[in-house]
Amino acid sequence: MTEQTIEKGGRIHRDCPSCTAPSASAAPVRYQHPDWPMKQCAACGLVYLEYVPAYDALYDEIAWHKQHKKEEQRRLKAMPIMARIDLATRWRLNILGDATVAGGLNAWAKPGPVLDVGCASGKGFDDLRPELIPYGIEIDSRIAEIARAKFEPRGGKLVHADGVGGLKQLPANFFTGVTLWSYLEHEANPREALEQVRRVVRDDAVVLIKVPNFACLNRHVLGKNWSGFRHPDHVQYFTPTTLHAMAELAGFRAHFRLYGRIPTNDNMYATLRPA
Repeated sequence: MTEQTIEKGGRIHRDCPSCTAPSASAAPVRYQHPDWPMKQCAACGLVYLEYVPAYDALYDEIAWHKQHKKEEQRRLKAMPIMARIDLATRWRLNILGDATVAGGLNAWAKPGPVLDVGCASGKGFDDLRPELIPYGIEIDSRIAEIARAKFEPRGGKLVHADGVGGLKQLPANFFTGVTLWSYLEHEANPREALEQVRRVVRDDAVVLIKVPNFACLNRHVLGKNWSGFRHPDHVQYFTPTTLHAMAELAGFRAHFRLYGRIPTNDNMYATLRPA
C-alpha cells in the first residue's frame, strides 16, 4: 500500500497510489484545486490528489450521490447548451455495446456469484440474468439497506463497508465477475482495491471497470471545466495507459473494448482478466 499520513483536519497524505513513487518527485498538475494539490507521478504517469479526505468525510460531507447531483447542476449553469446536449444524448454510450453494470456481466460472467463494489442501492444489478447471484459493497448505510433487500432474496449478500474493507470480508476465489463502476476514481487505495479484487475472483472471472478518461478530448478542450474534475471526491485520474499499468501490478490483464477508450467519451471502460 502507498504510504499515507493523517494530517490535522483529517486530510490524508499519499504517495503515488499505483507504483508508490514519492509525491515529492511528482509534478504539479495545472488543473488542481488550491485546497487539493494534484500531482502526476514521475515514475508511472498517474494523476492523483496528493491529499485525500478521510473516509468519514468522503462519504458523509461529499458522498458520491450528493456530489453527482451538484456537479450536474453546476454544469447546467456553467455550460447550459453543452450540458443539456450531453444529458439528452446519453443513449450514445450504448451504441457499440451495453455500457451498464449488468450488461457486461450478463454477456461474459459465468454462472455464480458476482459483486458490485460501491453498489449504491443495487439498481445496477436489477437486470442480472437469473444464474448470476448479486453481492454488493456499499458504505452509505441508508442506500445499503435498499440493496440488501434486493440481493438477499436472490441468495446474495450486501456488505456495509468501504470498498477495501468490504473486499477483505469476502472469501477468496469466489466470484465469477466483479464490477468497479464509477468507483476506482473515488478509492483512496485503488491498487489495494484491485489486489483484493484479484484475491476474491476465480481465475476465469471477468472484472469490469468504468472510470473518467483523463486522456479524452473534452478534458483538453474544457480544461478546468471538464466534468471529470470533482475535488476532492475524485482522488485519481486514469488514462488507458495508467489504468492498464495499475491492473497489471494487481495481477490482471486489461483490455478495452471497441468503445472502451474513444477520445470523445469522457469515460473509459476496461475489461480485466486474471493474469
